[in-house]
Amino acid sequence: MLTMDVELRRRWSQLPAPMMLPWVEQPVLVLDRGAPWVYGPVEHDPGMTERGMVLPRPVIRRLAELAALELPFQRLAIAHELDPDGPAAGYLPALRAGPRACTAAEARTLVGPTPAHPAVRRTARILDALLGRTARAAKETLLDPILFGVVGSPQLVPGETARYYPLAAWRW
Repeated sequence: MLTMDVELRRRWSQLPAPMMLPWVEQPVLVLDRGAPWVYGPVEHDPGMTERGMVLPRPVIRRLAELAALELPFQRLAIAHELDPDGPAAGYLPALRAGPRACTAAEARTLVGPTPAHPAVRRTARILDALLGRTARAAKETLLDPILFGVVGSPQLVPGETARYYPLAAWRW
């Protein structure tokens, strides 16, 4: 894994430090500094639609730039911050004991509906502010997804520690 880390840093000197997490093949619920998250392989993203992922334009540009570098990531993963006062609230006591695998249906419920195009969301936030909507609606727009490039040692094996390099994060 060290050789892969050196190669990644050679090709992309600004590479942020990776998170060390077990590689998983299905969504997993975790607590990070008290905040609930669901993470897993991008192809099992609970926010994925039949047309793909909804991504803001700056994220698309950044990912295109990274793709041009031909970084040797073995897989991509995505993590979604969850609303601790929403559907994830019932899972918090169990998550304090450690991560928990979840079904695709549970992950979709926890993450919520696929967001509208960012321009539509921006317009809705402006209208909400003008109309004085609840703080809860505003809070929901602040939840972060993060896209990771992942490498294993030497391959990704479920349950084995892997390096998760943050590639892009955004707020809806």
